[in-house]
Amino acid sequence: MKLIWSPLSLKKGDHYADYIARDNIDAALVFIDEVEEVALSLKDHPLKGRMIPALNDEMKRELIIKGDNQLRYEINDNFIEDLTIRHAKQNPKKSGNR
Repeated sequence: MKLIWSPLSLKKGDHYADYIARDNIDAALVFIDEVEEVALSLKDHPLKGRMIPALNDEMKRELIIKGDNQLRYEINDNFIEDLTIRHAKQNPKKSGNR
């Protein structure tokens, strides 16, 4: 399956990496690598994430990246779209999630 990064997921990924880099550049690079690794794993195993409970849609799922960060994505016929990256404690209504 093809993996598509939404503009929102790219923006949020950059935001989190910049925030982490303020204290530790190496940790920011590790974060970016982990996001990419988790996202690429979806190409072979798109159903590996859990269904997002609040949305009750089998095709909208989330995976833990590390700690409290989540990658939210949607499975479509021929591709997977990464919708956003968010902190688990972030209010979904304020995070730009679908």
